Amino acid sequence: MLMRSAIIAAVAALAACTQPAPQTPQPEPAAIPVNAPTGAYTLDPHHTTVTASARHFGLSSYVLRFNGVSGTLNFNAEDPAQSSVEATVAIDTLDTPYSGDRDFDAELQNSEWLDAVGHPTATFRSTSVERTGPNTARVTGDITIKGVTAPITLDVSYNASHATHPMGFPTALIGFSARGEIRRSQFGVLPLMETAAGGDGVSDAVAIQIEAEFTRPVEGPAPSRQPAEPVN
Repeated sequence: MLMRSAIIAAVAALAACTQPAPQTPQPEPAAIPVNAPTGAYTLDPHHTTVTASARHFGLSSYVLRFNGVSGTLNFNAEDPAQSSVEATVAIDTLDTPYSGDRDFDAELQNSEWLDAVGHPTATFRSTSVERTGPNTARVTGDITIKGVTAPITLDVSYNASHATHPMGFPTALIGFSARGEIRRSQFGVLPLMETAAGGDGVSDAVAIQIEAEFTRPVEGPAPSRQPAEPVN
């Protein structure tokens, strides 16, 4: 009996030691102030990047960048969920890190992959914005690639905004980061589709990553000094 009690006590002690420590609730992030005014903004193509990545033969995520991006943001500073955004990507600006003796960028742009001649642009138009935190939102919209339109949801983070440019230029600025995913098969982009086993082609899932800045003219004096570097 004594031995049995000792065993039970040891098991109970071991179980107590292996229980996960209680999780301390993490405080909600503080809201980042919204300094940019309500109004229509234009996407700044010089400070915006749009990339797409897909698993390449199970080895890594191969990243493509699109350098020709334009768009507009109708921003509601009082109620950001009432904002809307549209963007257009020029397919013939696709840029890869390939440096071999082929024009790999042109091959992807002008083939059964993306067909820039027949479908020169991809577009996104938001249909709803749902706030998910002090600085985050879920933006749902329609994305069109190769003439096919399908829904996409982007997880968006509001980064910062300025009522006037920090360098003194008469523009308001606002910036966001966004992440989402599409299935390329939805849009008829089917080359090298991997099998169910995986690792023998390029994945159907394509991750979309966006870093975007928008600008809007505001009344104000010209900057008192010119920046030493081309910051604009």
